[in-house]
Amino acid sequence: MSPDRQDRPSPGAFVAVVGPSGAGKDTLIRLAAEHFAGDDSFHFARRFVTRTADPDAEDHAEIDEAEFVRRRDAWDFALCWRAHGLGYGLDVSLLTRISNGQTVIANISRSRIGDAAAVFPRVAVAHVVVDEQLLVDRIVRRGREDRAAAMERARREAPLELPRTIWRVAEIDNSGPVAQGLGRFIAFLEACRPDGQ
Repeated sequence: MSPDRQDRPSPGAFVAVVGPSGAGKDTLIRLAAEHFAGDDSFHFARRFVTRTADPDAEDHAEIDEAEFVRRRDAWDFALCWRAHGLGYGLDVSLLTRISNGQTVIANISRSRIGDAAAVFPRVAVAHVVVDEQLLVDRIVRRGREDRAAAMERARREAPLELPRTIWRVAEIDNSGPVAQGLGRFIAFLEACRPDGQ
């Protein structure tokens, strides 16, 4: 559960980065954070996850199940959800950052876009996509699933359905060199600057 959105205009925005596992969302977010380092217009949110931190993957804040439940019940998350047996949360302080004019960027589950639209006053969506065969190859390289399971996962990806209240949306094709996908992602974030309303 999440706090109700405040019914007033917001100078900032929340950018939800969504897409299938293996699309390269974390890589794009990490490189964009490096690109915008020192620019206070943007804040790249660090998620709380009930999973051991992995320096080779997402830089998340590791919490255990009891702490996740405590924070959820205390309304310490602006947004939280469960996926693949794990708990994910975004700190409630992000609401203050947005009300103060920052554009906040976070990787969330596509199933939580509607919740985000109910919580954050202005929501944009960056939908990261890759060619199906490339997606299967990336999933297999992770070593968690064989090719058949990876193909099934890739084909399960449903069309993106968005609430009508979404402010902006872009499809970020990350099938080619990472610099190309990064360029598209950065251009979209620039369009979501507070002064780009």
